[in-house]
Parts: sequence; C-alpha cells; structure tokens
Amino acid sequence: MAEQPAARRIAVFTGSRAEYGLLRHLIAAIAAEPGLALQLIVSGSHLSERHGRTVAEIEADGLQPAALVPLSLEATPPPSMAALSAEALAGVGQALERLQPQLLILLGDRYEAFAAAAAAHLLGIPIAHLHGGESTGGAVDDRLRHAISQLSSWHFTAAEPYRQRVMAMGHPPERVWTVGPMVLDGLLEAPPASRSAFEKVTGFRFGHRNLLITYHPETLLPDRGVAGFEALLAALERIPCQVLFTHPNADAGSEALLPLLQSFVERHPDRSWALPSLGQQRYLAALQLFEAMAGNSSSGVIEAPLLTMPVLNIGGRQAGRLRHGCVHDVPPDAKTIAAG
Repeated sequence: MAEQPAARRIAVFTGSRAEYGLLRHLIAAIAAEPGLALQLIVSGSHLSERHGRTVAEIEADGLQPAALVPLSLEATPPPSMAALSAEALAGVGQALERLQPQLLILLGDRYEAFAAAAAAHLLGIPIAHLHGGESTGGAVDDRLRHAISQLSSWHFTAAEPYRQRVMAMGHPPERVWTVGPMVLDGLLEAPPASRSAFEKVTGFRFGHRNLLITYHPETLLPDRGVAGFEALLAALERIPCQVLFTHPNADAGSEALLPLLQSFVERHPDRSWALPSLGQQRYLAALQLFEAMAGNSSSGVIEAPLLTMPVLNIGGRQAGRLRHGCVHDVPPDAKTIAAG
C-alpha cells in the first residue's frame, strides 16, 4: 500500500477581530481539507481583555490555535506601535520556527500582520497576501500593506484596480489574482437577521432610527483623529436616534477615543450602547438590521455597501479606497457630520 503524502502545513495569522471575520471561512476550508494541516497563529487584540478577548470567538468556531502570541495591550500607558510590532515579530518568529509551515497566509495591512510578514520573510517561509494593493491614505497601515505585498509571493486582491497596483510593484501577473473582498463568503452564508435575536444577545434596543458606529484612530493625524470623533459625538447629541458603538481597534490613539465613547454612553443610557466587539456574525446581522452606519472603518466602504446600507464615512482614514454604493464622505466637523 502506497504511503499517503504528508499534509501541507498552512499557517494563518490573525491579530484582530475584523481580520478574523474576513478569514473565517477560508480558515474553516483549510481545516476541512484532507491534504492541508491548519496552523492558526493568534495574536494582538484577540488576547486582550481590554479589546474583548476575541480569541473566544475563534474557540467557539471549534478551532484550536497552534500558537498564541500575546502583546502588551493591557499596559498603561500603552506601548508604541513600534514596540508592539517588535513583540509581534519576536513572538510570531518563535511560533513559525516551531511550526515550520510551508506557507503563511496574511490579510490586510495592520502592524501585527506586517510583523508576521517580516518574521516569515526572514525565516524563508513563503507568504500569500490577501487584500493587497488597496489604499488608506489616513492611516500608517497604507504603507504597511504595500510592505507586506513586497514580502509576499502570492497575492489575492479584492478588485481589478488593486491587482493592477500589485503588479505595478513588480509582481508577476501569474501570481496575482482578483478574487473579490473576503467578506463575500460571510455575506453569502449569513442567515436572515432578527431584531429580537440581536437585542437578546447584545442588550441593544432598536428604536425608530438606529445607527451603527465604528470609529478607529486616524493614525497619521497628530491627534490620532480625536477631534473627528468629538465632532461625531457632538453631532449625535443633536440627532434623536438609537446608537450602537463598537470599540476602536488597538491602534495608537484608541486609548483617547474609548473614554469619550464611554462618557457619551453614560450620558445617554436610554439610547446608546457600546460593545468591545460584535464578532463577524453579529456584525453582519447589524449591517442588515440598522438603518445606517457612521465612522471611518473599512467595513463602511466594503461590507456595508454590499448590503445597500447607507454609510457616513468621516475624515481621511479610508482615503483612496474604491467607493461603491451609498457611501457619503464628510470632513470631520460636527456641522457637516450632523447634516450628513
């Protein structure tokens, strides 16, 4: 009887809730494929109590991480993104040396993914990069994304203009494919959403008008986007609607945004709620159930328009991304935001 070939070891790195939500169906497909051995490396805000410890969502999907790489996100004051990247590079490097994958899959542009790419490149491990070629002019992630692309061997982009940009960096066309945004898998498989079920699991209470808000630091601004968030909150003071905030991500500046968010919720407990993370399934449900979305998240220019949700995109964090659907770009001042 012929000996069966060994399964190919495929490592997948995830360092944030948003990234895992996009990778979730690909990870499940790798785990179910007999010829592949999944090695899931989990880091960043997944392991942070302050950011909702979303590794629990991964475990709830029946997945057992092959490596955990904690970062010092609970420290006060928080370390710089450079220091966190150094932690991630060292920790992911140790995990890769132990696991010896034959391929590492990375998505997007965050500093944790950049650190993982640097570690894999220095260890001679090939990288497949998803969602390269995009542009987010208001965040440090913009150059990090391109740096990850340059360290990668295979590329899977969300749209043809992004494929063209990756090839313009010098990558051969036979290694760059347009596959569409990774959220399509989740959208196609999402069950119909129910307001009563959503209220039960989140504590939110729907009213006549309901607004979903996800606002992250704008990391290239001196104030990290605090003024823009204050303008959004000032506009919300004047607009009667139910509001659900999801917490900002773990970028530099989030420690200044979170107290402002919490103060608003404390002042308006009858019409505002905040959750560290919804998880992908509840987030996609929210995109079906709420009337509109506001903030500066990539989900406002990718996921929400695919479900025809109107979006108010504030400031320059998503500058450069392709626009489709009902996305309204406004500067970060209270009067314009309120009008929008």
